[in-house]
Amino acid sequence: MFLWKTLKHHSIAAIGLLYFISRLVYTDIQWVIPSPYFLFLHTLLEFFSIIVSFTIALQCLASYPYTKSDRKYLLGIIFMSVGLYDLMHVLTYKGMFLNSTGARSTYFWLIARLTEAIGLLIYILNRAPKKRVSRVLGSVCLTIILIVIMKWGASLPAMLTPDGGLTPLKIAVEYFVCSLNFAALFILIYKSHSEEVPKRSNLSNALLLLLISELFFTIYNNIYDIDNVAGHIFKFLGYIFILKNILIKNLHEPFKKIASGFQYFNTVFQFAPVGLSIIRISDNQFLEINHCFTNYLGLLGEDVIGKTPLEVGFNATDWTKILDYAKNNKPHSGATSLGNLEISLEREGSGIAAISAETIQLGHEECILMSLTDIKELKSLHTEMVRLDRLNLVGQMAAGIAHEIRNPMTTVRGYLQLMGEKTQDMGQKSTLHFMIEELDRANTIIKEFLTLAKSHKPNYQIFNLNTLLQNLHPLIEADSFTQNKQIRFTPGDIPDIEISPKDITQMVLNICRNGLEAMSEGGCLTIQTYKKNHTVVLAIKDEGHGIPKELLEKLGTPFFTTKESGTGLGLSICYKIAKSHNARIDVLSSPGGTQFLISFPLQSILISSD
Repeated sequence: MFLWKTLKHHSIAAIGLLYFISRLVYTDIQWVIPSPYFLFLHTLLEFFSIIVSFTIALQCLASYPYTKSDRKYLLGIIFMSVGLYDLMHVLTYKGMFLNSTGARSTYFWLIARLTEAIGLLIYILNRAPKKRVSRVLGSVCLTIILIVIMKWGASLPAMLTPDGGLTPLKIAVEYFVCSLNFAALFILIYKSHSEEVPKRSNLSNALLLLLISELFFTIYNNIYDIDNVAGHIFKFLGYIFILKNILIKNLHEPFKKIASGFQYFNTVFQFAPVGLSIIRISDNQFLEINHCFTNYLGLLGEDVIGKTPLEVGFNATDWTKILDYAKNNKPHSGATSLGNLEISLEREGSGIAAISAETIQLGHEECILMSLTDIKELKSLHTEMVRLDRLNLVGQMAAGIAHEIRNPMTTVRGYLQLMGEKTQDMGQKSTLHFMIEELDRANTIIKEFLTLAKSHKPNYQIFNLNTLLQNLHPLIEADSFTQNKQIRFTPGDIPDIEISPKDITQMVLNICRNGLEAMSEGGCLTIQTYKKNHTVVLAIKDEGHGIPKELLEKLGTPFFTTKESGTGLGLSICYKIAKSHNARIDVLSSPGGTQFLISFPLQSILISSD
């Protein structure tokens, strides 16, 4: 398996090595390419290599402001020099227009190979100098070498024989370059097997191919030999793998990080618990919205992207406020962002939302990052809290004044009774009787006050609502007969729940009596029980004229009543009892009647009355 993976990753190098070995075995076989064709192939391959060299250099140098890597900067200087040396090698090659002697071309070639091998070794050893040192040394070495070779190249020791073969000096230099490439490859493999450094197959491929390329330059017998061409081909392929390694480090890996970061951002943006949108200020169009935003609008994403807020239901006045903020507060200006602007969309079924906005810069575009929070439930909760605060206030008032008022009232009532027994005047008796009835009515109101003010723990028991209603049925039926109305009781199959029978009795009687009073003669009051999901529901429905929609929210508020002689405390007591049982009261009303739905949870009641 290891051998197969190695061959798979280094298949080109393996082919080159096999070909090189075959050339060592069959030394008597030679392929000499005619001079014009060889010159064309040599120039073409060298220009390919030069282009790749300059590309590697530009990638390394241009990415320095982002990578801050002195190693890559040095590699850029190295391959810029190698590209220039190879260019001079081509221009001074035998048969080219700068050729005066083949020595210059060979020296440019060898300097290029030495520079390349030393540079790659330093790169792998991670011993690169600082950026400024690399730039100065590279410029100085390049200048000196160009001057020396162009001026004294013909006087330097010969690297080629008169018939175009290799001298021992050139072979020695090529083997030295091979040893440098081999050392770099060995160090790279050693580092790749350590825990800190990942495997670098592209760089190892490049070093193998460059090593094989140099080996070919040690065996040809003529500069027009096919082995010379093979060496140039493998050198070009080695440069390709170096470029691939640089591109992966400079482009592919950063792009993957950017794509990964965008994916994280998009996930957070799309699944945020509040509605988010990005609006371009130049044309007021939506660029991006998330799921919460589309759910609130009741539209699909494709129906919103590219449209303006006014086109999807925003109020013109509200949108003008947001735009005024955006125009007066530029990105990063330090201005306070717009927060909690309450809006209501001009779309059927839309609720109330709080809008917050912040101006941001996306590329060259100024945009508005706008968040939207649906506060419809919050408004309902606020209304409920206000109602509970009123209940609490009433309770405090009742607790404070009840005893102070009832004592003098009892005294007055006693004297009125005594006066009624002593007087013989029927007119005075009637007046005294009326006064006693009014005192009794006031006393009833105070009792209801005290019921709201009491803070006691209900006596919870495991009880069945059907049993409680059957016990109350005769009492409710008696009330209905006196008013010429009917009662219909439909018990369902429900489990026992934990309730306070005394409190639930009071709640049922209050709601039933309200229902009977709301109906005309002949009406029918329906009492029904059933199980729904995880609750037991008690439904009490009358056949009255219903409750206007604008009054439904006020139900349960102390002193709110539509009856001439009512106190407005009966339903307040019912709501308090429901709260102590962790139950919920829903009211459905229409011109055909009103239905109260009291939903009791099946789990045990653990909270007590406030």
